[in-house]
Amino acid sequence: MNKTTWILLANSSRARLFAWDRADAQLQEISDFVHPQGRQKVAEIDPHLGGHTQRPRGEGASGGAAFEPRTDPRHKEREHFARELAAYLDAALETGRFGSLVLIASNPFLGELRAHLADRVDKRVQAVVHSDLSSLGLTELTRRVTILTQPLH
Repeated sequence: MNKTTWILLANSSRARLFAWDRADAQLQEISDFVHPQGRQKVAEIDPHLGGHTQRPRGEGASGGAAFEPRTDPRHKEREHFARELAAYLDAALETGRFGSLVLIASNPFLGELRAHLADRVDKRVQAVVHSDLSSLGLTELTRRVTILTQPLH
C-alpha cells in the first residue's frame, strides 16, 4: 500500500491538493482546482430562478397561482465541485497515488464533499478538519497543517 498522505484543502470555489511528507513535515502542492461559480451570487448563477407561475386551467386543473419549489443554485454548484473533487480522488486512489487522506474544508462544503466520496476513498480519510485554509501561503499552511494533524504523527 502507498504510504503517501494527501491533504485536500477546500472551499466551494477552490481546492488545493498536497502530498505530505511526515518525516520533515513538508507539503508539496500536487494540484490546484478552481471553481469560480462557487463564489457567484445566486442571481449570477441562475437569473431565472423558480418563482410565481400560472397553473394551467382546464378540465381537472384548478388554475390560479403556483410557486415552483426553490432549489439553491449555490448548493448545486457546491455539489458539482464536490463531485469533481471526489472523482479525482477516486481515480488517484485507483492508480495508487496516495494511501491516506486528510480533508480540511469549510462548512458546508466539507459535508458536501464527504457525501460524494467513494467508500474506498472515505476509508482512507485519517482526519477531517472544519476550516478554510485554501488561501494561505505554503509556509503558514505547512505550520497549520502540522499543528492540525499532530495526532497523526
